[in-house]
Amino acid sequence: MHKFRFLVTLLVSVLTLATPPVAPAQGDPAAVREQLMQAITRGDVAGAVALYAEDAVIDGLGVCTAAPCVGKAAIQKEIERRVTAKNPPKTLSNYVSGNVLTTRLEVSSDATRKAGAERVIVWLVYEVKDGRIVAERGPLFERTDPQTARYAEWLKTQQPSR
Repeated sequence: MHKFRFLVTLLVSVLTLATPPVAPAQGDPAAVREQLMQAITRGDVAGAVALYAEDAVIDGLGVCTAAPCVGKAAIQKEIERRVTAKNPPKTLSNYVSGNVLTTRLEVSSDATRKAGAERVIVWLVYEVKDGRIVAERGPLFERTDPQTARYAEWLKTQQPSR
């Protein structure tokens, strides 16, 4: 009888340890951002927008540069731009603290090449609540990188004078 219990306990333990988790934790900011990137890469605008909270904010990126995009309708326009651009950034590193993700990315686009930089390095900050992105802010340029510094200077020349 003891041998049987031991074998059953051993079998259950081995199966528990050998079974991979089905999906990342729903509230993990890095996992939510990865789902966002996968949706954008496959051209799934609706799937990407669904990862944002109803009153989410994107501030400083793409069509949300001049003024923040607030709410899913405004965010959809930015997601459509990202899908159309077909130049997903390469994630270099992620740093998670609670519900905040700071991610370091390498971006290459027609604009970066026009500025004389093959790629630029930027930082973005995501805030996630209940498995949804509530804020996406950035970019912060890594100006210690020569190509990124060149691009940041070029961007200043593209701004209309006031």
